Amino acid sequence: MVLKDVRAKVEKGWTTTKKILATLSAWSLIYLVVTTARLGVAYGYDGALVDSAASRAKAARVASGPAGPQYWTVLNNSYDIESPKLFPYALAWAFRGLGFRVMIVADREPTAGEALKKEWRYLCPHNFVFSPEPDSTHIRLQDGRWVLFFGASDSDIRQARKAGVYPVRVKRSRRSADEDYHPGSLGELVLPLSNFAV
Repeated sequence: MVLKDVRAKVEKGWTTTKKILATLSAWSLIYLVVTTARLGVAYGYDGALVDSAASRAKAARVASGPAGPQYWTVLNNSYDIESPKLFPYALAWAFRGLGFRVMIVADREPTAGEALKKEWRYLCPHNFVFSPEPDSTHIRLQDGRWVLFFGASDSDIRQARKAGVYPVRVKRSRRSADEDYHPGSLGELVLPLSNFAV
């Protein structure tokens, strides 16, 4: 009786060990293929990776004009009041764990943006880029082997298609402005539960 119990415990432990080793082997194979092929995923910053409505409101309140250097300085240094979107943020880290390069494209002027780049250095060490012209995102996406682009606006989806990258729509939060935003109207995949932020 004691021998059977010991044998059952050993077999259960061995089965668990085999499952863990199989999972690690699958992960290492995926990681090897992805890193060797230098594949990556890209995210739009405002609306897709973070809810930046509060920082935009603060910048508009403090700055004299909506597009001047003071506006961009305040906006790029108000990242502490921006809320990361739960599902897209978790997906970005999962892709990073699988070996994908992660690029963040901010549709902003780079004025005083070094602190913002530093804030995101762990998720994307070398791939945080400012793209002040929204219609130039496709140029950034053509630079590497990007397989997915997560964006919130209709123009993000069009830019991804123009670059030959598969677009994924991230839903905006209720606090965000709704211009240039029609989820699913362009036939793209819409990420469920992506409108919730921390």
